[in-house]
Amino acid sequence: MLIPGGPGPAVVIVQARLGSTRLPGKMLADLGGKPLLWHILQRARAVRAGLPVILAIPATEADRKLGRVAGELGVPVVAGPELDVMGRFLAVLDEFPAPWVVRVCGDSPLFDPGHLDRCLRLAEAGNADVVRFRGNPGTLLQGGEVVSARALRLSRREAPEDPLSREHVTAWALLHAPERPDLVTAYVDPDPDLILDRKLSIDTESDLERLRRLYAELWNGEGILDLKSAAAWLRGPAGSDW
Repeated sequence: MLIPGGPGPAVVIVQARLGSTRLPGKMLADLGGKPLLWHILQRARAVRAGLPVILAIPATEADRKLGRVAGELGVPVVAGPELDVMGRFLAVLDEFPAPWVVRVCGDSPLFDPGHLDRCLRLAEAGNADVVRFRGNPGTLLQGGEVVSARALRLSRREAPEDPLSREHVTAWALLHAPERPDLVTAYVDPDPDLILDRKLSIDTESDLERLRRLYAELWNGEGILDLKSAAAWLRGPAGSDW
């Protein structure tokens, strides 16, 4: 089901900010000669051809620097509340209405675009509101998920002041979807080649240095780094101290 006048079946929303408490400015940190955000946006554009990709940032003077990186790649920017990530997502949906949101976290430069496309297809096929793994498998498929716009708006109506939902966006929907008849959950199985318990997000300086080492070994300076290549590297001697 498509919203009349909408840009397509989904919108890819990348959330990013410069004001990280543990690693300030990390979105502009160098990774293989490019800002971290550059890698995130390139992967976001690879989720599915034709889907709009939007960068959602806080409406602060400092965060305008992120908008300049997005502008160089032709990615539109929507600015919203600094302390309300959910509010930023809803602001994007006001400008770019779509039935589903592909949420991308700005600190995970190895999220898998193909996996997110599979999740979106599951949501489309079953009119699902959330797509999740069964149980809690240790997998490298991190940093992105699919949720319906309906579930996000319901989250805001039902729990407008919930701090977890304001920051993590999908928390309320993931928690309550299984128990609500008006929300549908779809399940996806992780690729067996990507079942590996390693943290790929960047929260600290040591996280950033690990990713820099991986990129120095595997990235050719163009396009996006293949996650299965990273998985093979992490399973080898070089990844033993990850």
